Amino acid sequence: MKKGLLFLAALAVSSVLCAQENQNFGREDILAAFKEYNPAALEKAAQNPAYNEILNKVLSAYSAPKTDANLNEMIALVLNFDYSLQLQTAREEYINGRTLQFVSGAELAALEDRVIKEIHDVVQGVYKNTLQVKQWQIERYKDYIKTIKKDKSLSKEQQKAAVAGLNDQIKTTKAEIKTLKKNSKQKIKDTANVYFAEIRSDYDKKILAERQAARAQDLQAAQSSARDIKANNKKPVAQ
Repeated sequence: MKKGLLFLAALAVSSVLCAQENQNFGREDILAAFKEYNPAALEKAAQNPAYNEILNKVLSAYSAPKTDANLNEMIALVLNFDYSLQLQTAREEYINGRTLQFVSGAELAALEDRVIKEIHDVVQGVYKNTLQVKQWQIERYKDYIKTIKKDKSLSKEQQKAAVAGLNDQIKTTKAEIKTLKKNSKQKIKDTANVYFAEIRSDYDKKILAERQAARAQDLQAAQSSARDIKANNKKPVAQ
């Protein structure tokens, strides 16, 4: 589910950083989006300092050109804000669990199943929100059409061209919804499994790098010790 994976990647909080432009969505825009689409997040931020700090970092960092596509992405980010945090929590849970396994030798047989289930629930929630955003997108295009038809400053030809373009966008969005819905359960499962595999791979690479660094350090220490022993065993030169 390549599109799903790309969408999940867009949820990462760090991904909202980009160059400032004059005609950009910024702090006030995304704050307004939270007020409209996810007021619960603002309520939670008012009660939880740690949550509020993360939210404010996103609000301050967010910047994207004012396009319809970016408007949809901004709404999706707002809707899925808690899911992005849950995804990070699942990652940390797995890494901490694997670290405990490595250090203590304890068996955490249920760790992988639990983390996969958490990721699956997140992907499923993101999927539902994605469909909702696309439905809102269609409704917004229909509102644009109504506005254009009432705009007396536009000629009939201009109105016709604009409406035709929006109708094409509606058809495209409906096709995207149809594609998302097709075999959705398997797509959600596959996306969750792929994301989990990435977490596991990242951890394995981290452990491998740490072990290689430790071996290199041990080798360096052994070589240094051997040089010291060799130096100490040298006979003094006769005067």
